[in-house]
Amino acid sequence: MAPNGRILPPLPQADPIIELSGKVKEILYNGYFYDVTNFVRRHPGGSIIEYYTNHGEDATLAIQQFHQRSPKKIAAMLSSFQKRKAEESEIVADPEKAKRHLALNEDFTKLYLELEKEGYFEPSYAHNILRLIEVIIYGFLGYFCLFSENYLVKFLGMVLIALAQGRSGWIQHESGHHSLTGNPNTDRWLHAIVFGIGLGLSSTWWSRGHNRHHAMPQRLKHDVDLDTLPFIAYNTRVVENGKQGKSFLIQNQVYLFLAIDTLLGTLAWQLYVHPKHVIKHGYYFQLFWMTMHYVIAYQIGFWPWLLSTWFMSIYLFGNFALSHTHLPVTSEPTHWVEYSLVHTADVKPSYFVNWFMGYLNFQIEHHLFPTMPQFRHQKIRDRVRALAQKHNIPYIVYTFPEAVQKTFQNLKDVSHQLKSS
Repeated sequence: MAPNGRILPPLPQADPIIELSGKVKEILYNGYFYDVTNFVRRHPGGSIIEYYTNHGEDATLAIQQFHQRSPKKIAAMLSSFQKRKAEESEIVADPEKAKRHLALNEDFTKLYLELEKEGYFEPSYAHNILRLIEVIIYGFLGYFCLFSENYLVKFLGMVLIALAQGRSGWIQHESGHHSLTGNPNTDRWLHAIVFGIGLGLSSTWWSRGHNRHHAMPQRLKHDVDLDTLPFIAYNTRVVENGKQGKSFLIQNQVYLFLAIDTLLGTLAWQLYVHPKHVIKHGYYFQLFWMTMHYVIAYQIGFWPWLLSTWFMSIYLFGNFALSHTHLPVTSEPTHWVEYSLVHTADVKPSYFVNWFMGYLNFQIEHHLFPTMPQFRHQKIRDRVRALAQKHNIPYIVYTFPEAVQKTFQNLKDVSHQLKSS
């Protein structure tokens, strides 16, 4: 790809990390420690690799699942690093915990290999084409509705445009996990195009943050989805400044979350954070497609664009909040499977819920197998539930109304706890 059209940043020619700290950084993979000291700065996925250089962290399943589409490339890369056999005392200090995690590794990997052999990771091009056609239809119908003299039809047009943007958000999410076409390079291109046109945002910025969320959901100082201050606090433990916890925004977050916070967050991303990111790193391919979003916005007009952006923000962020925000947080290392089952919840499937949430109501399965096409998660949920039951780990499922109620009750409870603290 031409230098001025790259999607991913170039790998630096030199890595000064040893000169700066002199500290050896290793990751644990399949019972061996690999020296990645000179690689962490060049890791194409960003700083997420540093999460696994800390004591007690095992990168085995994270590497297996994040790089499920590129096993040969990963094997070749690992073979280029110096490695040493890990001693038992270096892996997990608690013998019982080590035994539990070893059993989880074996059973999870067995399930993964079975699902891979059965074709569950194969993309469906027909399914993807239908989803793209759906987005295009909503967008064109919404655009033509805006020319009506009837204000109700105009309003419907803005809702349809918002729905087109929101549904494109589900598609970009799929391509961001390389589960759209199954080809990482093709999916990166499509991710930049769909995310740029549909939402005016940077695919690389999103991927870097979203992968950190996937690595350790609900882990304090690791999961970027907990970094929502000063607008929202999903848990009292994210607030380190007592004064901030008593601020107007936090004390009224149960009312402001959908109505105001979602729009403010989206506009901050669209108008400042993401443009700054792509310009700083020279991601001009992404910048081009982000610009196309505003070409369309110019065509529909400022107020229709703003209102449709508001509706889209409510739709996307409202759905994102249902599967994590009201669940417990942790500051301790745990297992890939335990992160997914303890700190994530499914929303009970139905035809409407599956469509409305873009198949992300199967959040447990998605966190376990992020590169699996998301419409296939429903077909594996009984096997995932069996894995959880075998290891005495909860498998949390709420109905859609229950998930909504828990999300807003949590926002209210956190505000009250911070007010009285």
